[in-house]
Amino acid sequence: MGYYMIIYLAALQDIPTSLVEAGMIDGATAWQRFWRIKWPLLRNATFFVAMMLTINSFKSFDLIYALTEGGPGTATTLLPQYIYNQSFVSWDYGRASAAAMVLFAIVAVITLFQFRLEKKFSD
Repeated sequence: MGYYMIIYLAALQDIPTSLVEAGMIDGATAWQRFWRIKWPLLRNATFFVAMMLTINSFKSFDLIYALTEGGPGTATTLLPQYIYNQSFVSWDYGRASAAAMVLFAIVAVITLFQFRLEKKFSD
């Protein structure tokens, strides 16, 4: 979480103070200054953070493996855990490669959707 807070802090420091001061002079409340001035200028940082969080959410292997190893049964087995089990436990590299390609396709589709959504709102 700290990594993303540093990104937001850098984006907040990049906002020109003259815009915020102009909003204060025009009589905007703190809430209005945030929603009308700061939030639109944080759009690129928010897009980057959303993309990185989405991609990292599909890489959740270590915590699940350390705590439950995908069990009990297969109750907590996610796609990265399945890929690991197929390749290093069952030695079925073909099935592991196919599952890895499915994971890649899912992440690629979600990323493309986020890019299109960002393009739609930036125009």
